[in-house]
Amino acid sequence: MALPDGHLVVSDPIENRVSLIDFASGTGRSLGRVGEGPREFKRATGLYRGPGGAVLVFDRELGRLLPVMPSGALQDVVFVPFGGLVSSNSPHGQDDLTFDSLGYTYSRMGRGFLTDITQFLLRQRRGTRRDTLTRLLREVTKALRVKRNGLGEYQTVLFSPQDAWVVAPDGWVAVARAAPYRVEWIPPLGPVVTGPVIRHQVIRITQEEKELIASGAAGLRGITSVGLVMVAPGGPAPPRSAAPVRMPVKDLRFAKVKTPINLREDRWPLLDERGRLWVERSLPFGIMAHIFDVFDRRGILVDRVELPGGSRLVGFDSHWIYTSRVDTDDFEHLQRFPLPRRLP
Repeated sequence: MALPDGHLVVSDPIENRVSLIDFASGTGRSLGRVGEGPREFKRATGLYRGPGGAVLVFDRELGRLLPVMPSGALQDVVFVPFGGLVSSNSPHGQDDLTFDSLGYTYSRMGRGFLTDITQFLLRQRRGTRRDTLTRLLREVTKALRVKRNGLGEYQTVLFSPQDAWVVAPDGWVAVARAAPYRVEWIPPLGPVVTGPVIRHQVIRITQEEKELIASGAAGLRGITSVGLVMVAPGGPAPPRSAAPVRMPVKDLRFAKVKTPINLREDRWPLLDERGRLWVERSLPFGIMAHIFDVFDRRGILVDRVELPGGSRLVGFDSHWIYTSRVDTDDFEHLQRFPLPRRLP
């Protein structure tokens, strides 16, 4: 995320590192360090816009925010007084708690367990009651071998429809609805702004794509195991990386067609510096590109942008699109492309 002077604050959840990068000079330096004290973080994840152009780094493990001032200097941590359980199985996934620059915290809550098909999007600020903003469609999850206490194994129906959402610094919430495909904007006050339904091509899931997913080489396979584990003081040990074990396709579950919104590998929608929502589209198997629908605050589709295959959209400034790319040696590269001039 960009500071007002053009420097970038970059959070790397895999390396657990926060950096300040100057693209113009090709230099960078670390911000803060791992720990639990002032100006430290235990697990740095999402970046959020703070007041006055500052950037807030979310510490997922400790449930607090580390502010980076417009000058690039760190301030002391800001504790989040509410929110509930904070956890994630993916380093790139959306944080369980999300923030705007007005002091509100946003979270999701379901009334059931993993098999519940909806969640509620909640908003809360210190000294106020928690508000329910909307209901969100979740991807379909089936219980496989589950005990009465909920422990056991679950299987997500891959490519089933799922709503996605993101919060703007000024408190507007964008919701990309999957069925039917459209965008809604929820303002801090006033009625919801609902855009028109967007037509999309029906895309079927080929056997070749199913085989690739079953091999473990094409993102998450939707298998979730819920159990109880004793954790020693100091927290759990970091997971060991290992080559995925191939699974039979018949052990996985797939929707009949792809949902229009591509959320595979945690490719969550993002907002650019102009307040527009970028939603990645699902594409037929084998197409080496990423297509994004760009929506304004009326929910109107104002542009469609293509980015190179193998890249992940990670952020914007006023002039550039930033993506990450992992090479064959598993090194992650930050790269940038000019924002299309045709965007209004």
